[in-house]
Amino acid sequence: VGKDGLTFKALVSVRPEVKLGAYKGLTASKDVAKVTDKDVDEELKPYIDRATRLVSVDRAAQNGDTVVIDFEGFDNGEAFDGGKGENYDLKLGAGMFVPGFEEQLVGAKAGEEKDLDITFPEDYHPGLAGKAVVFHVKVKEVKEPQAPVVDDEFAKDVSEFETMDAFRKSLAEKIADRRSKQADADFENQVLEQLIENMECEIPDGMVETQLDKVMDEYAMRMQSQGMAMNDYLKMMGMTPEMMRASAKPSALRQVQLELALDAVAAAENMEITDEDCAKEITKLAEQYNLTEDQVKAAVSMDMLKHDLRLQKANEFVVS
Repeated sequence: VGKDGLTFKALVSVRPEVKLGAYKGLTASKDVAKVTDKDVDEELKPYIDRATRLVSVDRAAQNGDTVVIDFEGFDNGEAFDGGKGENYDLKLGAGMFVPGFEEQLVGAKAGEEKDLDITFPEDYHPGLAGKAVVFHVKVKEVKEPQAPVVDDEFAKDVSEFETMDAFRKSLAEKIADRRSKQADADFENQVLEQLIENMECEIPDGMVETQLDKVMDEYAMRMQSQGMAMNDYLKMMGMTPEMMRASAKPSALRQVQLELALDAVAAAENMEITDEDCAKEITKLAEQYNLTEDQVKAAVSMDMLKHDLRLQKANEFVVS
């Protein structure tokens, strides 16, 4: 403390100096979006699955069939909590029940009753983990899946197309478009990785930690939008906040590196963002989020918008 009052010393991170390497004429591989008949068959499968019906059959159950069962579990002759069900639809081979349960019902017929010897896995919930129990099961019905006839009538039922050929052509175009977009994204990532690798820059830990704070906040908001609190999500995943921060740190570092590199490219190329550029982006955001332009202006910092648009312009320049 001096005669004129207090003297403070503060340690702050300053924006580091960036030495750009090559950022023009970078090359990367890019996949060509090829689509085969097999690809279209896979794309068509969910439509067929949704139209598939379960039909009762008078035969022994096979893998892929659904059996309607009543069941009750006994531990040393006594029924245990949570081990009972009635009129339960169980698809054999789906792996929905404990190991050994579905397998022992293959070959069973409607009206048959069986005792199944089951040993619960060691990692099952407490009370039953590792225990040998008996499930008494009554098979009430066996159903087999019957797929629809995949013809022009099917195409009319599940799409806006009149023929199967037209529907398949549309699915092929969707696959090609999806793969083309993925190829563009992969190409862009390869180019930007080179941009970062060619850059020389010492990045302060403080910048990474600040970015990491943003990443964690964004993740929490995403969880909240899905109706789950961040703490509940972490418990469900068996993670602590520190573990999650550690797993997100490489991504946060890359984001900082990319922002610094693109900012340096924008400076090297004398890129500026005009008021007209901002006005166009505000109009675009208003349409995207169904807001008025005034609402967007109230929610968005103009300085941040200009900064983001400048980085976007530099990104497009490098990739082009």
